[in-house]
Amino acid sequence: MKRIVVFALVLVSMLLSVATLLSSASHAAPKETLLHDEAKQGDFGPTKPAGKVSLKVAEPGVYVIQGTGIDAIDDVDAFVFEVAGDKPFDFCLISDAAEFKKLRAIDAKGKVREIAFGSTNPAFRVPRNIHKSKLPPGKYHVEMFFGPNAAIGEWIVKIATHDGKNPLVNFCKPPKDVSVADKMKRVEWPGAISIFHGHNWGKDDKYVIAIKEAGFAATGAAEWQIEECHKQGLRAFVFIWPHEVATIPLKHKDKKNVLCYYLSDRIQPRKWASWAALEKMAYKTDPRRPAIFTMRGLWGGGGQFPSIVRGRAMEYYHYHWDGNRAPHKHFALLEQYRQASAANGHVPICRVVETRPEDMRKTRQTIYTCLAYGVRGFRTGGRGIFDTNKRDARGVPTRSAHGEEFKKINAAINAYSPVYKKARCQAVYHTAPLPAGCVAAPKDSWVQIEGKEVLVGVFREPKSKGIDFLLVVNRDAFHGHEATLKIRGAVTVERMSKITGKWQRLNAADGGSALVLSLEEGSGELLRVQRKSS
Repeated sequence: MKRIVVFALVLVSMLLSVATLLSSASHAAPKETLLHDEAKQGDFGPTKPAGKVSLKVAEPGVYVIQGTGIDAIDDVDAFVFEVAGDKPFDFCLISDAAEFKKLRAIDAKGKVREIAFGSTNPAFRVPRNIHKSKLPPGKYHVEMFFGPNAAIGEWIVKIATHDGKNPLVNFCKPPKDVSVADKMKRVEWPGAISIFHGHNWGKDDKYVIAIKEAGFAATGAAEWQIEECHKQGLRAFVFIWPHEVATIPLKHKDKKNVLCYYLSDRIQPRKWASWAALEKMAYKTDPRRPAIFTMRGLWGGGGQFPSIVRGRAMEYYHYHWDGNRAPHKHFALLEQYRQASAANGHVPICRVVETRPEDMRKTRQTIYTCLAYGVRGFRTGGRGIFDTNKRDARGVPTRSAHGEEFKKINAAINAYSPVYKKARCQAVYHTAPLPAGCVAAPKDSWVQIEGKEVLVGVFREPKSKGIDFLLVVNRDAFHGHEATLKIRGAVTVERMSKITGKWQRLNAADGGSALVLSLEEGSGELLRVQRKSS
């Protein structure tokens, strides 16, 4: 008898499972029907709730409306739709590009009532997208705003009628975004690169020669200047308007001399979510070259940038030699960006650098300390570097004394670039007194550093066995210092020549013996260390 009861219970359980499966299958989302595609049937444009009905739904099913929003071209996409009959329906609107999204109901007397609001602007603390279930049939108004700070991207609306008992809660899931780390597998960023700030050279092809001969590996350029950059062997840091992100990257995706696409200066963190759509579109059109906009470091949020924007490069500025701009945060910001980069597939960090004509040692200190934190791009203004009124026999603008100093700095960046192409910063250690946001080397660290005003960036190639790199830097811009390194288990230590890029052996340093380096004001030295395998 006991066996019969057990068997009956098992049978009932199996029947219930089958019933559940059949019930789920019967309520699965029906086949989707494309009701309207803006790309083929035209743009909706702005439409008020009192406007005529654009789309009608009468039969059961899932109906799709899709389009593209572009700030400054069609700032508003809106339409009125009507669901007939007596059955409820589910609704969703997904668009990372639209900063504001609204769904309104319109009753028989024309009275308008807001049903839902969504926004990519985090200041509103509302969902990014709209998803409503069991809405009554009738007239509704959909409205999306793309801007005001530039946005471009695809949007999709789905209207799903059903029997009223089982809302199709999963019928409109947002597409899963590609992670930043996965995006980075396709990005073609050089090791370390020095970028001449602007494209103010216009049609002056002699100016481009001066940029090249000063050691810059890239220059700002408008689209029409890309070819001139290519002639000189320079990468193009291409300035484009945000609404061009769907077209210009697509045109140049196979040009290896294009470094990236620059969209805007100084976007505040509260606007980053709406700008994420620009990066998303740029990735779709050219997955190998990032879209970039500049962040102001002192506005904060650098650590959240990858998760919000999913960008493939992080550019920020912090003019720490200006006493009014929190100079004490220089290293803390570098560490914040370093950690954000490392956590997201080592996103390239690009730093906007001041040219300080009153004392170029300040600029040198900025660049070398940034290199120690793994920064791989330096975009520099042209003030005081070239004299366009004084040209050589070829008609090429001559370099000032500051330009000569920059040529030396650029030579080092170019020499270090192959190492920075593969090796990634693992940690940065400072000597006392520790600046804000900095740490000393742990007692169990294989490298220990001593000296006044020095720091060391520790680098290693992924999956490397035994080879490490150290960038030892003098953080004092105005005085030379000595750094003493104790490297446990070192077999060989080599220093890279900043001129030739070749390695020069220093000493065996076996058994943890001290290595002493003389460091120029605000400068540094790159070392390659072969250690005994542990």
